[in-house]
Amino acid sequence: MRAGAPLAMALALAGCATRAAAPPPELLTARAAVVQAQDNPLSPLAIAELRQAEEALAIAERVERERPRSTIARDAAYVARRRAQCSLLSSLVRANQSALERALRSQRAGAPRARPGGEPEPAAPDPADDVGRGVTLDGARTRPRQSAR
Repeated sequence: MRAGAPLAMALALAGCATRAAAPPPELLTARAAVVQAQDNPLSPLAIAELRQAEEALAIAERVERERPRSTIARDAAYVARRRAQCSLLSSLVRANQSALERALRSQRAGAPRARPGGEPEPAAPDPADDVGRGVTLDGARTRPRQSAR
């Protein structure tokens, strides 16, 4: 029995070393989310949110080193992942707001609006073109005059 004790101890230590070397899946997911937010081409639109995600990831990694596999470490990784997702969403919202503002400015400037197919909508008819055709300038139709017989 004594000869098997060192072998058992070595296997136990090897198991602990392998377990400690592999980060938990929550931390891996958080890292991937932060990298995705960093690689996002729109990330400059949400720099503050991206920094919060990076800081939350640093905290999660520190907690994981101090308390491996603890609920606190998992919670910190969850917060980091959510912060990264907020960064992505904030950048998308800001990009869409900017595009909407540009569209509204061009519409106010009188640029023709595009239809869903990409072609511009036809211009509104000019009421002055209807003068003499039985339509007044305010859009009301007039009755055609009947000739007296």
